Amino acid sequence: MNFRAASMTAIVASGLLLATPASAQDAPESALRLTVYANGLALVDEARTLVPGSGTTLRLDNVGPMMIADSVRVDLGDDVEVREIALDSDILTHRALLERALGKSVKLVRTNPATGAETVEDAQVLSVAQGLVLRVGDRIETDPPGRIVFPDVPTGLHPAPTLSLSLSKPLTELTSARLAYLTNGLSWNAVYTAVLNPAHDNLDITAWAKVQNNAGTDFSAALVSLVAGDVERESPQARGKILMRAEAAMVSDSGGGPQRSELSAFHMYKLPEPVTLKDKETRQLRLLSADGVVSRRVLEFRSGAPVFGAVRGIEDPQPVRQRIMIVNDVASHLGVPLPAGLVRAYVRDEEGALRFIGEDSIANTPLSQEVALDLGNAFDVTVERTQTDFRRIGDRVTETAFSLKVRNGGTKAATVKVIEDIAGDWEILSESLTHVRDGIAAEWMVAVPAESAVDLTYRVRVRR
Repeated sequence: MNFRAASMTAIVASGLLLATPASAQDAPESALRLTVYANGLALVDEARTLVPGSGTTLRLDNVGPMMIADSVRVDLGDDVEVREIALDSDILTHRALLERALGKSVKLVRTNPATGAETVEDAQVLSVAQGLVLRVGDRIETDPPGRIVFPDVPTGLHPAPTLSLSLSKPLTELTSARLAYLTNGLSWNAVYTAVLNPAHDNLDITAWAKVQNNAGTDFSAALVSLVAGDVERESPQARGKILMRAEAAMVSDSGGGPQRSELSAFHMYKLPEPVTLKDKETRQLRLLSADGVVSRRVLEFRSGAPVFGAVRGIEDPQPVRQRIMIVNDVASHLGVPLPAGLVRAYVRDEEGALRFIGEDSIANTPLSQEVALDLGNAFDVTVERTQTDFRRIGDRVTETAFSLKVRNGGTKAATVKVIEDIAGDWEILSESLTHVRDGIAAEWMVAVPAESAVDLTYRVRVRR
């Protein structure tokens, strides 16, 4: 098997566990752990050192502004219990200062552009609903030029969201704790490159994890795990100032991290080295790669057969679709769960130059499942339909005959998979090639020599 993990390990529900590098296995207790999901959610699990204070209330700064407040979990050990948690997300901003100053006095400072001299006037904030409205002396000004000077910082505004913990008793010494919470604003998806050989029966594939941080805070030297799969979410994001009773949320996770059983419906990919994700940053991290993956090229034409009425004339030639088929198993030199993502396909020409030939998205793909990459219309191969006969032989029964001319204008032979979706209860009465039935569809494999055409003909009886 040519599959190899590149800077990643994978824990999969089927029991496959690739060796984890020592740097990830031997992470210190102080490590920041970040589990990122594909739907804009992440679990932050970090170490905190709590400093004793004069009372039973502790304030924790530097929590993410997009934290989901009622997801907070704190582990302080057995001696101290957390009785309440309060999240105050009133952030110190220009608008927040103006809103807190409604009806109050501020200073309006203007600068003379010619002389640079400043003038200071007393002003009263009247409104900030749809722009700033001030009373300056005996006049009302809207969105006045200049800058506003406030006398102080209002109580309750903080440079960053603050988490307050109410403890069962005061701390008497420095105490190590683990703080965990869910946050919005972090997401990831897989991006693949697939390089095919000229015959399209073999390819090299590389997957990158594109991780985006819009959570409003930096994460430094984090041990990152990426979860593939659709995690169900039902609770709305909590906003504003929240106070909640915390006893039920403080049960510690004895496993120290996700156990394999807890991921039975999903797959988790662990990065072995710490990663720093700055706010507003997008990073691409190598996820996995496989060389020599067995593939096959399929030219496919799919159409609905008009079996309930007469059709005059010849339909315009329709292009066929080019698909690359891959079976995700060990025999095909793959055999690892593939996260959903975009696959960009390339091929090397006769000179060895790389050429882009199309892209398609794939869903989460478990082991043994087939992947189909739809790479667009084939240029040289078309199908032209003609209805050669139509008969109504009963109130609910018709017989229809078709000729589908498959043209190959290329310099190489091609095999086209022709799929006819036929409504109703149908039966093929005669045909020039043998079909295979797949649900409501009849399928034929039509081999067409280079620069030639082949007629596929069939007669079908349909009962509504």
